[in-house]
Amino acid sequence: MAGYDSSMVFNLQQDRRPRFWDWSASGSRLISRPIVVDGLAKPYLKIEIAPRIRQLDGRLVDESFEAVEHMANQLIRSFTLPQLVMATVALQIHMRRTRSFIEKKRELQERWTLLARKMRRLRAEDGHLTYAERDLDEKKRELVEASHGARQALALKEREELLQTEEREIRERRQRWKQEESETKAAWSELEKEDEDLMRDAPFHGQEDLRRPYILTIVSGAQGGRRRTLSSAMNTLVEALQKPLSRTDQALLEIALRRCVRDQAPFAERNSPESWEREQLLKAETEFLEEFPWATPYRSPLTMDEHRAGRGGGGL
Repeated sequence: MAGYDSSMVFNLQQDRRPRFWDWSASGSRLISRPIVVDGLAKPYLKIEIAPRIRQLDGRLVDESFEAVEHMANQLIRSFTLPQLVMATVALQIHMRRTRSFIEKKRELQERWTLLARKMRRLRAEDGHLTYAERDLDEKKRELVEASHGARQALALKEREELLQTEEREIRERRQRWKQEESETKAAWSELEKEDEDLMRDAPFHGQEDLRRPYILTIVSGAQGGRRRTLSSAMNTLVEALQKPLSRTDQALLEIALRRCVRDQAPFAERNSPESWEREQLLKAETEFLEEFPWATPYRSPLTMDEHRAGRGGGGL
C-alpha cells in the first residue's frame, strides 16, 4: 500500500495550471497569459516578479519584502479602490484555502503515521503467533509419539489437556489478529481515498525560491466587449499568483493591499479606517461568494452583522 507522497501536490498543480504561464522566446522567464481586468487605469500592465534570494557580496540576501512591495505598488497605482478591495478578498480566501489544506494534510499525515505503527505492530504479532503455532504443532507431534506404548497414561492426559488449552488461546489470538488486520486494511484504504480526494483539489503552495523572473500581464477589457465580473477577474489574478508567490509573499502582498485600502478611506472615516476597511472587505467578500460558492468554507470568520454590532475588533 502506498503512503502519502508530498510530490503529488506539485505534479497535480503543474498539470492543472498550464494556462497561466508560458515561457518567453528566450526561455529566461515565464510570462503570464493576459488577465483581463475591466476598468484598469492603464491599457495594460506588466509587473516583473523577480527572484527574491540574491547573491550580494558573496552572501545570500532575502529580498522578498522589496520584491512584493514593488509588485504591490504597481497594482496600487493601476487599480481602482473596488479592484484593490476585491483583490484583497480573493487573496485572503485563497490564503485561507491553502491554510485549510495544510492543516488537513498534516492531520492526514498524523493518521498515516499512527496507522503505519499499528501495521508494524500487527506484523510483529503475526510473527509471534506463527512461532507459537509451529511450537504447538511440534508439541502435539511429540505427544503422539510419546503415546505409543506409554505407561503413564494420566501424565499424557494432562499434557494433552494443557495443549488443548494452549491451542484455544492461540486460535483466539489469531482470530483477534485477523479481525484487527482486516479493520486496519480497511482504514488504510479509506485513508488513501481521503488523501486522493484532498490532493485532487489541492491549492498550489510551497513554491520554492524563484530561480527566474515571472512577468505578470494584466490588460484592460475592450470597449464595448463582454464585461467580466470583478470577482472573476481578481480570482484569476490570485490563482495565477499562486505559482510565483510563496505563502510568505502572499501574506506580504495582503498587508500592502490592505494598507492601501485603508489609506483611501473617506475623510469622515479617518478616525477609524480599520472599521471602514473591514466593511469594504466584507461587502466584497459577499459578492465573491455569490459567484464562487466553493469559497464559502474559507470566508472571513467575521460576518457583516457582527461587524455592525461592534463585535469585530480583530482582523479578517
